[in-house]
Amino acid sequence: MRIEFLSGKYMIRDWQRDDVESVARYANNRKIWINLRDTFAYLYTMANAEAFLSIVMQDDPKTVFAIATHSEAIGSIGLMVGKDVHRFTAELGYWLAEPFWGKLIGYYD
Repeated sequence: MRIEFLSGKYMIRDWQRDDVESVARYANNRKIWINLRDTFAYLYTMANAEAFLSIVMQDDPKTVFAIATHSEAIGSIGLMVGKDVHRFTAELGYWLAEPFWGKLIGYYD
């Protein structure tokens, strides 16, 4: 899957194995960590990135996607589907690398 936005400068796409370095680099940020669920690690290591990618790349159906430029992954967006009595609900979550904050990436007019 690939959806381009902001004149094709950014996209939401499937995760790829070669995203591991950018995930480890950008996710290792306390400002990101303090706003996410407790399962998100800090300090975020290459091992965390590898584990994350191996899980989300195997998901079927896919519910977690990369936010990316044409050269690297710069964040993540996904749905956490509810279970049991919450099975008809989902939580939408995302994080975006700090260098891309304030660039209207999360805004659509």
